[in-house]
Amino acid sequence: MSRVEPAEWKLVTDLIEERFGLAFDGVRGEILQTRLQPRLRAHRLDSLRSYYHFLRYHPDGEAELAQLGGRLTNNETYFFREPHHFELLTGRLVPERRSELERRPLRILSAGCSSGEEAYSIVISLQNAGFELTGPAWEVDGCDLNPDRIAQAREGLYEGGSLRVCDEDVRRRYFREADGRWRLRDRHRKGTRFFEANLRTPGGTLGWAVYDVIFCRNMLIYFGERAFAGLIELFGRSLRPGGYLLLGHSESLLDRVTEFEPVTAAGGVVYRKRAAA
Repeated sequence: MSRVEPAEWKLVTDLIEERFGLAFDGVRGEILQTRLQPRLRAHRLDSLRSYYHFLRYHPDGEAELAQLGGRLTNNETYFFREPHHFELLTGRLVPERRSELERRPLRILSAGCSSGEEAYSIVISLQNAGFELTGPAWEVDGCDLNPDRIAQAREGLYEGGSLRVCDEDVRRRYFREADGRWRLRDRHRKGTRFFEANLRTPGGTLGWAVYDVIFCRNMLIYFGERAFAGLIELFGRSLRPGGYLLLGHSESLLDRVTEFEPVTAAGGVVYRKRAAA
């Protein structure tokens, strides 16, 4: 790829942010260049401007753009990441709705779920808290932009890095070895569903339900300002009044006007959707 001109860089990055919400400012710009170079070579293009025109106007541009979204996302995740949120879920958030959940299932969304480690960690936490025997029933959905990661989530087969905080006992309890990898045992997939979703898509709601809890951790840090605000609005539409939004430790709504109120819990802050007036 030839030297990148500011104008053509802006064309491509604006298109990416418009479509996926992802911003590539500062050092992240180098990451984007690295990931775009193989795509230019694949299509025998010599500049970002040519690639932009390919994405916009070539008959295969829409398919390339759809694949590009998956290539640009950060799929770093592992089982039981930030465990205080799982403790909060089972120790406080579920008991708060216990009487309501006698009539319907608990509904949880893992937004930006990658290959499913977070969604399955939620299920295991619910099981370990005894809810499998005493109720409530649950539905745990996971969505991600990358179809390859959704396919892996549905398969439930993982490399050792996904189990990096699991000791040998935990590995044997929840997984079985499969040719050097680890397959999640079937009972820990109970109540899970996975689907592809571009969270930048405006309007509408997510998944098959209105949720009690949405996990969206360590993803908003990659979003531009407009996409960030739009996604928080989408989460608001997708949560029940009084439902909770759990963000990563580097993400915050404290300086924003939203329909969420901060709640101090488990040594940190989570966000509760305000009840309707």
